[in-house]
Amino acid sequence: MRRYNPIFYYLALANFLFFLGNSLYFLFPVFLKNLGASESYIGVMNNIDKIFTIVSAVGIGSLMHGRDRVRLLRIGYLILVAAYASYLLISSLTWLVPVIRIIHGIGFSVAMILGTSIIFEIVPIEDAAEAIGLYGITGALSNALSPFIGEMLLSYGYSHYLIFALSAGLVTVSLGITFIMPDIRMQAGPAGTALSRGTLHLLTAPRFFLMTLVVIIFGGGFGVIVTYLPNFIRTTTPFKFSYFFLIYIGILILIRLTFIRKIAGINRNTLLMAVCAVGATMHLLLNAMNSLIMLAIVSVMYGITHGILYPLLNTIMVSLVRPHNRGKANALFTASFTGGMMLFALSLGFLIDYCGTHLAAFNVCAGMFVTAIILIAIITSRHGRLDTIADAPITIEID
Repeated sequence: MRRYNPIFYYLALANFLFFLGNSLYFLFPVFLKNLGASESYIGVMNNIDKIFTIVSAVGIGSLMHGRDRVRLLRIGYLILVAAYASYLLISSLTWLVPVIRIIHGIGFSVAMILGTSIIFEIVPIEDAAEAIGLYGITGALSNALSPFIGEMLLSYGYSHYLIFALSAGLVTVSLGITFIMPDIRMQAGPAGTALSRGTLHLLTAPRFFLMTLVVIIFGGGFGVIVTYLPNFIRTTTPFKFSYFFLIYIGILILIRLTFIRKIAGINRNTLLMAVCAVGATMHLLLNAMNSLIMLAIVSVMYGITHGILYPLLNTIMVSLVRPHNRGKANALFTASFTGGMMLFALSLGFLIDYCGTHLAAFNVCAGMFVTAIILIAIITSRHGRLDTIADAPITIEID
């Protein structure tokens, strides 16, 4: 990490606090359940923000060109401060819930995409998988700490409103950090590049499109886990659902501190298929969640899945395009991942209500990870390895 520009560490700290606040909303389904919501309603409200995250992501890809990245990042954090504070106004299942979730989605999209886009700009693309993996640890830590802290506060009799206030305070600090960040000024792209073209034109490339489908499936599995696993564990086992997050994040961090820096010498196609196989098996093993040992096994497997797939898929998507399109590719990665979360969580919420069991959703996710393996095999047979990097890195100036 010593080779990274100092702004990397500013971003990492701001990202940690931002995600520490955002991950407290893993407990939002519990809050909605306490207000009398059904699983399908929880699925809709817990993912309606994703629609606007996707729309914002597509627009941000083009909006970023020629604009101050740090100022845009501040806007994202400012929107989140307003959204998180607004949760304090919710007392029943009214129109206010979807409105706040929409604002939440827009702010999340801006903050998430701008943070990772800056990382791709200040780090050589050949080191991007390791950099994004390390940067992602700050967010991953929150996935373990926030549910644990939130569940502990609830067990001591504190209300969700304390959790909402805490989240607003954390992202406010993130906003403050951006005011001491060095400014970044992008130099003009290569002459003749079509910088004015929209973000979605990248999907016309077959290999990029197929990889987008893989990202959607990966995001879908994550969406089902964060939306339905807490209530599944609470209602079918005597265990705390925070155990899952603590173990999986521990494994994820271990992988990103050790293994992720070695993937440059591994065939990415083979690695992706192997990890997707782990993800499929993990979802199937949720059918046998009858002991603490099985909970630990499932948690470890998901730590492997998420710990490798997120930075690897993000880097592959960005490396498949020309340097001047990397911001757009990064935005599309976020849009695809979020779109998968929304699509799976919304549709499978209705499936859970129809079947009367969360296992139906988990089994569908297992099948979709198998589909991802097939898609990667198609990419391998038609387009070869995914290790190729398009052109040279972008030139930037940092004050």
